[in-house]
Amino acid sequence: MGREPRRVRTRFAPSPTGFLHVGAFRTALFSYLLAKRYGGDFLLRIEDTDQKRLVKGSLEHIIQSLNALGTPYDEGPDRASVAALPEAYGTVDPALLPENGGAFGPYIQSLRKARYTEVVESLLDAGKAYWAFETEEELAGKRAACDARKIPYRYDRHFRDYDLAEARKRVADGERAVVRLKMPTEGPIRTVDFLRGETLWDANTQDDFIILKADGLPPYHLAAMVDDHDMEISHVLRGEEWISSTPKHVSVFQAMGWEPPIFLHTPGVLGNDRKKLGKRNGAKPLLGPVPEFDKNYVPTGEFLIGYLNQDGILPEALFNFLSICGWSPGNDREVMTREEIIEAFDISKISPSPAIFDLEKLQWMNGVYIRSLSPSAFYEKARPYLPEGLDADYAAAAIALEQERVKELREVPEVTDFFFSELPEYSERSVAKWLKGSGAYLAELDSAIAALPEWSVAAIEAAVRSVAASHKREKGEATHPVRVALTGREVGPGLFELMAVLGKERLAVRFKKAKELADGGTDS
Repeated sequence: MGREPRRVRTRFAPSPTGFLHVGAFRTALFSYLLAKRYGGDFLLRIEDTDQKRLVKGSLEHIIQSLNALGTPYDEGPDRASVAALPEAYGTVDPALLPENGGAFGPYIQSLRKARYTEVVESLLDAGKAYWAFETEEELAGKRAACDARKIPYRYDRHFRDYDLAEARKRVADGERAVVRLKMPTEGPIRTVDFLRGETLWDANTQDDFIILKADGLPPYHLAAMVDDHDMEISHVLRGEEWISSTPKHVSVFQAMGWEPPIFLHTPGVLGNDRKKLGKRNGAKPLLGPVPEFDKNYVPTGEFLIGYLNQDGILPEALFNFLSICGWSPGNDREVMTREEIIEAFDISKISPSPAIFDLEKLQWMNGVYIRSLSPSAFYEKARPYLPEGLDADYAAAAIALEQERVKELREVPEVTDFFFSELPEYSERSVAKWLKGSGAYLAELDSAIAALPEWSVAAIEAAVRSVAASHKREKGEATHPVRVALTGREVGPGLFELMAVLGKERLAVRFKKAKELADGGTDS
C-alpha cells in the first residue's frame, strides 16, 4: 500500500529583527496560498534563537502585517506565549493574538529550548553528534591558517571521535563548548528542490556544523528542522539563499530518521533595474504608521512592508499584486479576487527566475481596486487622508468625483483640496489665461446659478450653456473660465458635477473672488 498523503501544512518563520521585506512577505504569501488551496494550515513561527539581533516592536509588526494583508495564521504565537517573552520584544496588542495558538506550540523558538536539548542529547547518544571545545581564538587561528594557504575553511573535526563521557564531564564542569553534527565524510548528499529538481552535493565540501551553541540555544540549522518535523510541516517555502544550506538540513532529518518536508526555494524579487530592491530603485515603506522601532532602525537594501496606510495601497491590491509577482495562473489574467487566486494557485507555476517588483504596475492595480469600490467604501478608505472635521456627506460626494483618477489613496487630498478650502489657489497663469476679460460672463453666470429653482447637474449645465451662448462662448471658452473660477485649476472632474457638489453658497463666494481677479473689461 502507498503512503497516505500528508496534510498540507506550511509555515512562515521570520526572525523578529526588523521590517518584513517584500521577498519575505511574498514567500509567506505563497505559503499561505498553498495551504489554503488544499484546505491545509498556515503557521507562523518566530525564529528568535539569535537573541542579539532582536528589534523591539518587530514581533508585533510581523503579526499585524500578516493580519492587515489578509494572510492571518491558523497556528502561531498566542497570548500566553507572547506574555512570557522578555521586555526586549516589545508589546503586542492582545487583540492580534489568539487565545490558543494551536496543538504544536509554543511557536516561538526561544520557548522551545527543552525540546532542542532533547534532540541534541539523542544525537549525542546515537553517536551522530559531538561536543567540541575550541575557543573563539583557536577557531580564528584555524581560519587564518586556511586563508594563508588560500583554501576554504572547514572545521577540522578535531573532536569528532572524542569520548562522549569525558566530553560531558568537561561540560558539567563548566567548560564552554558547542555541539556539532557528524556530517557524511564521503559520497554525495542528495537534496531535492521542487522547482529545480535533484542536486548531489559532495560530502567533502560540507562542514560538521554547530547544532547547539555555547549559550545553550540551537542555530537555525537545527531548530528549524526540529520544528518543521514536530509541527508536521509538509512544504517549506523559503528564499533561494537557503539552497546551499539544504544538505545540512537534509542531514538533520536523516540523522533523526524523520521524513523531510518538500523544499521549494523561491527566487528573489528585484526592482525594474533588475537589482536588489533598495531606496534608489523604488523601495519604500508601503505600510504605515511607521512602527516604533523604525525610529532607531535603519533598514538597508530591501523593500519594506509596514501597515498599509502610508501611500494608500489597498490590502486587496497588494495581495493580488504580490501573488502574481513570480507566479502566474497560466493565462493572461492579472486582476483576480482572493478566492480566484487561491483556487488557481499551483506551486509548479512559480517561476524559477527572479521576480520583478514593478511599482508602477502595483499603482495601476491599486487604481483598479479603488475604482471597484462603492462611493461609501471609497470614502471610508480615504477618510484617514482627509482633513479632520469635514462634513461626511459633503466629503464623500466630493472625493467620489475623483475616484476614477486616483491610483493611491494618498493622492486624494491633493486632487480634492479645492473642495475643502474656503477659496481655491489661483495661479497667475490661469488667471491671465482664463479669467482676464471674463468678468461680465462670470457675473451673469453667478446670478443665473443663484436663481436656479432646481438644484441638479442637468439644471446647472443648462444654466451654464445658456449664459455661455448669450456671450457667444463655445466649448472651452464656456467651461474653462468657470472651472478656474471655482477650483483654481484647468483640469479636474466633471464641471457640472463638481458645481452641484460645491453648492450655491460656495459657488457664490468663489464667483465673487473670480470676478475680483478678472479685469472686468469687455468680454472676450
